[in-house]
Amino acid sequence: MPLEILLISQNLKLAGQLEKQLAAYQINTRVSFEPLDHLLQQVSGIVWDLNTTELPQNSSELQILRSQIAGPILLLDEQTRPIETICSYFLDDHLDDYIHNAPLSEMIARIIQKIWVYQNKDNLQLNQQSQESESLRVGHLVIDLSKFEVNNGRKKLNLSPIEYKLLLFFVSNSNTVLNRTQIASAVWGNTTGATLRIIDTHISNLRKKIEIEPKNPQMLTTIRGFGYLFKNSGAEKSQVN
Repeated sequence: MPLEILLISQNLKLAGQLEKQLAAYQINTRVSFEPLDHLLQQVSGIVWDLNTTELPQNSSELQILRSQIAGPILLLDEQTRPIETICSYFLDDHLDDYIHNAPLSEMIARIIQKIWVYQNKDNLQLNQQSQESESLRVGHLVIDLSKFEVNNGRKKLNLSPIEYKLLLFFVSNSNTVLNRTQIASAVWGNTTGATLRIIDTHISNLRKKIEIEPKNPQMLTTIRGFGYLFKNSGAEKSQVN
């Protein structure tokens, strides 16, 4: 699936410059004046031009936007804002970068770097985990990264390859609401209608195997109207004997 950045801006000159530069890195650019119209459409990240379009005043709208975008959200700004405001972008809104009065070349470099981090996040995490330890403990589950096995106590869970891949994706994105499009793209590599329709079935089957009480799930929960949330208070790494 090609990478695509959503640019929130009314500056057509900036849009043209970003589109040309990012195209050289196989990144498409989509431009919009109305960011919330794109909440449920998958993009690889957002570049928000504060010079032409202010952030939503309603904090819940920004929280929803953050939960729906499985990629970086970067702010472009030429104004001088209070340091408290800039800090809140990171600490309260969980945005990824604030680019102030930077030349175009720096904007492009920082956009590409942030996208790279998100695209390689799962592989980086799992590679680090597999180097440090052969297993990953998540609640009552132990995931053996070397044998591709999952155990619940002493019981080995019979997960299908898709269920195992789903579980790793959820663990790597713990405590983040994930919509079906994000899950389909990461696990199946496509977002066709057929794939989206079978996601619920696979997640239901996975839930039956990993939850102590599948009808009252504590780990893999449904967020009605948005998608799924894998709750993890903290993964522990341990050596498999």
